[in-house]
Amino acid sequence: MTVQRIESKDCSIKDLFHQFYAVPDYQREYVWGPEEVEQLLSDIRGEMGEASNPEAPEYFIGSIVVCPSNNIDDVLDLIDGQQRMTTLYILLCAIRDRLKDLGAAELTTLKSQIADSTVDDIGNETFRHRLELQYEDSGDALTHIATGRPIGNATTTSMNNMAVAHHVAKKFLAAEFDEDPNALRAFYGYLTNKVKLIRIQTEDVAKALKIFETINDRGVGLNSMDLLKNLLFMKTAPDKFDKLKASWKELQDVIYDMREKPLRFLRYFIVSRYNVDIIREDEIYGWFSSRDSEIGYSKDPKLSLES
Repeated sequence: MTVQRIESKDCSIKDLFHQFYAVPDYQREYVWGPEEVEQLLSDIRGEMGEASNPEAPEYFIGSIVVCPSNNIDDVLDLIDGQQRMTTLYILLCAIRDRLKDLGAAELTTLKSQIADSTVDDIGNETFRHRLELQYEDSGDALTHIATGRPIGNATTTSMNNMAVAHHVAKKFLAAEFDEDPNALRAFYGYLTNKVKLIRIQTEDVAKALKIFETINDRGVGLNSMDLLKNLLFMKTAPDKFDKLKASWKELQDVIYDMREKPLRFLRYFIVSRYNVDIIREDEIYGWFSSRDSEIGYSKDPKLSLES
């Protein structure tokens, strides 16, 4: 019997973006706004301080959960932490763009953290961006940012959020480091070498989704709707993800077309269908997850949405 292993690794930004990542199409969209982006940048800048890089303390900014992609060799699917990872990737692109604006020389290491090529066993070379978003609402926004092109018409909320994140990052860098490319390079040096995350890697998506649930079960940064979505995917075979994703999107579209809020809709649904007098929105996930025998989401997650 093969024992499934969970690998936990202390990674710098340099370590993280030495590999390739994909955000699967069943994940939620990029939702960070300018406040979250600026807060992350301010926290990193504040921790760096005025000390030279060798003296500056390391700074820990959280964890991510990954597993090997079933679709692409040498790529890790990002199961948890995509908001932070997408923002860090956009920040790397913004540093490259700001250095270009200042007429400074391109940094080879930075370039390879944004995109690089891999070679397979028979010598075929494939060029990839270090982070690829596979969900529909991302459009081509991140690809445009990665290649230094304007996004143009942001047709979805996620595309607009990414465009705003890039603008906020460039504005922040200009305000903090003015016209000094050396100061900007020092910030990049601190970011890539001293900013750390814990990367938790599992052997398959089911285990990764379970760890996602464990990390987020207290509702930090996620609401009951996000956790419920993860719960259903966790109980679904990977080859049925597309059908469940379609059902989930159909459910959300109906709710939004009614100008209703998803959590409020779920609360009303529970009260009207089950023997519940009152339930708070922050109790919804716990209620669902503890009533599998009654709801039957383990046997048929898709049917539980349609019921």
